[in-house]
Amino acid sequence: MNRRRDLLRAAAAGTVLTVLPRAVPAQAAYPSRPIRVIVPFGPGGVTDVLARLLSAEIAKDFGQPVVVENMPGGTGIIGSGAVAKAAPDGHTILFTSNAHTINPALRKQMPFDSVRDFTPLVLLAASPNMLVVRADSPIRSVADYIAAAKARPGEINFATSGVGTSLHIAGEQFAQITGTRYNHVPYAASNQSVQAVLGGHVVSSWSAINSALPFVKAGRMRALAVASERRSDFAPDVPTFAELGVKGMKSETWLAALGPAGLPAPVAAKLAAALQALIVRPDIRQKILGLGAEPVGTELEKFRAQIREEIELYTGIARAGDIKAE
Repeated sequence: MNRRRDLLRAAAAGTVLTVLPRAVPAQAAYPSRPIRVIVPFGPGGVTDVLARLLSAEIAKDFGQPVVVENMPGGTGIIGSGAVAKAAPDGHTILFTSNAHTINPALRKQMPFDSVRDFTPLVLLAASPNMLVVRADSPIRSVADYIAAAKARPGEINFATSGVGTSLHIAGEQFAQITGTRYNHVPYAASNQSVQAVLGGHVVSSWSAINSALPFVKAGRMRALAVASERRSDFAPDVPTFAELGVKGMKSETWLAALGPAGLPAPVAAKLAAALQALIVRPDIRQKILGLGAEPVGTELEKFRAQIREEIELYTGIARAGDIKAE
């Protein structure tokens, strides 16, 4: 009887020994080959410049080449879609902007889900948007701006860099919060919308802070407020909307890194940690500031929660303002 029990125990032990190596395979070293970074916009923009800056450092840290590939089209949708379909092994990464959260708010159909089909890594940097008028405008404050809109509903216009941009959504969000109505005048780029204000073609513009600030400092434009939670380091004298009583008015352009859905936790953690370490390095931080953005560092699940919240917020604003992608 004891001999039979010992045989059964030995057989069971043998079964465990043959099963366990298959159930727990050895983790392959990462990265094991060159990393592909996809930028879903054209070369030369802020997203592209930041991607190339950080990719060069990642290559040194990881000991593998990092190749940046521009894949523009569809306001970031084409390049983002390529990453969504990539193998979730950390060798394909997306560097994008908050077009990632704006697109699903404006489009009924998307080739991917901006939450489900990606692994957020790090929100790298952000540039707050601001409301500006010409320096000689009779509108000298946010209160004046609201009063003018209420006196002439739909007549006060604002320029932006295009329909469906974060700047367009900022203008609509402000209108909804304050119960006012404006006339949106879209241009092809931020510098054009700023020039429209300087030329007296429009009353105001919602602009990324780096586009308008040189003209504010030169005394040619007046910044009414910045749409961030705290005053921007770039313009510490410009109040936030919250300080002026316009609660909930937050609008920015951010830059971030994401991977495909299903990225193994150790790989995601390694990438996030490496990127976090880079953006706080003094020399890299100064270069990011030189791009007109401030390093942020929100990562992984906190960043995922922010993506969900932004899509919900933008969807509500777009529906109320009847904003659709062109």
